[in-house]
Amino acid sequence: MVANPVAVRYAEALFEFAKRRERLEEASAQLETLGKLTGRFGELRQFLVNPGVEAPDKVALLGRLLGGWQEDMRAFVELILSFGRIEQLLEIAEAFRRLMDEARGVVRVTVRSARPLDAELRGALVKTIERRERRRADLTEETDPQLLGGLQVLLEGRMLDGSLRSRLETLRQHLKRVKVH
Repeated sequence: MVANPVAVRYAEALFEFAKRRERLEEASAQLETLGKLTGRFGELRQFLVNPGVEAPDKVALLGRLLGGWQEDMRAFVELILSFGRIEQLLEIAEAFRRLMDEARGVVRVTVRSARPLDAELRGALVKTIERRERRRADLTEETDPQLLGGLQVLLEGRMLDGSLRSRLETLRQHLKRVKVH
């Protein structure tokens, strides 16, 4: 996924500001919660982008939903509201999460398989990824019975597709090119 450059710039600015003030963890937690709320609830997104609602009312509602503001985060949200960037809050939160992962030395990995992974395979996969990437792996599992077998590994925008479905499709494409005399 290509990141929105505007969202990345806002995330970088917040990251550097929070880092200087030694409040990265707090900023990360509140921004992640805000991102989840706006991503999950369409009504909240509509409220936030509604030009008929004053910015202080939007900030007050978000503060109540968070159970209180970290002052830096309140100022940041006011800033993105004033520049009309509130619609990009979810993208900003995602870009900030990537910066936090990089700072923590974490790589996020999603593994799709036809069936849940057993503990031994999961452990071996995590170990292999950590050795290859030289970072700690945060692995998320997804099951997709349509894969038939094998694995798909999504790692920072790259997909390593070792699924049976993919192999069968490759074979099918190869057989289409074969000329029979």
